Amino acid sequence: MITMNDLPQDQLLPRLQATVYTLVSVALLILIYDQYRQGLYSLVLSNAVSIPAFLFSAIYIYINRDKDAFLWVNYPLVAALAGLALFQLPAYPDLMVHYLFAVPMFTYFCLPMYHATLFNIATALAMAVVLWVHEDAFMALRYTTNFTLLVLSTWCFAYLILLKGGSLQRLALTDQVSGAYNREHFYHLLERETARGEATRQSVSLIGIVLDDYRQLIDLHGNRTILQFMPRFVKRIRQLIRGEDDIFRMEDDLIVLVLPNCGEEGAIVLMERMKRKIQEQSWRPFAELSISVAAVTRTSAEDSEALEKRLLGRLNKQQRTSLQLAAFSE
Repeated sequence: MITMNDLPQDQLLPRLQATVYTLVSVALLILIYDQYRQGLYSLVLSNAVSIPAFLFSAIYIYINRDKDAFLWVNYPLVAALAGLALFQLPAYPDLMVHYLFAVPMFTYFCLPMYHATLFNIATALAMAVVLWVHEDAFMALRYTTNFTLLVLSTWCFAYLILLKGGSLQRLALTDQVSGAYNREHFYHLLERETARGEATRQSVSLIGIVLDDYRQLIDLHGNRTILQFMPRFVKRIRQLIRGEDDIFRMEDDLIVLVLPNCGEEGAIVLMERMKRKIQEQSWRPFAELSISVAAVTRTSAEDSEALEKRLLGRLNKQQRTSLQLAAFSE
């Protein structure tokens, strides 16, 4: 059984929004009953308009929860929410201002951060004008200042949440030593590129790079030296590949490149160029750096697992050949 914690963020957000909108509709229904008892009939009517809007949005978002189309419904919903409050503001200034105070939290919850900020600025200006015209300048200044402070506080909170989400995503996808993508992300991306290549009939290639004598390098120079070397090594590889290519650290000594839209000849040319550039470069404090490199290109009907297995097989074969040549030369 799939729980809410098992869903990725892009699938969890629409479900969360649909749940919140439904709960807001229930809360408004309770509020309408209290306003009716107090004789605030105009507020009863405006809130009665809000309930169908929230329920429609909740149903629409839930139906389209697996599509990007669910996002657009938030814009008219937020505009209706703020518009109804501004419409009732001259008649009930104290009460409607407190309704408007909920708008910043609501907008940053359901709109992109930039759009939410622009919407809140426009709402603050509209509130100031309405209060200035129908009440007095002091009330307009006081409530607009409070609203602006609330917007700034909510913006800071939303920005921190955005930074935290980006940091967690980087931690989940990248190798903390080298800065390359990690093994878990490799399988997800390779499966996606394989499916795309199958659908569009475009080539997908892999290049594997193994650091020979990795354990001996640690014994000679220490683990700290290797930790400082790996980011430099990955950075140099990034300078040699295309912008659309991705680099992954699969094992301590194994780097794999995923090359979308790259045929066999292009992968071989890139592999040879990369091998030459890496071995020509000075990698102090290492006297020399020996690497084994192999490239494979996906064949028709070959899945991601078979492609990876074929790459590892070629790398193992090349390493054995290198050891045999080294033994023969001695």
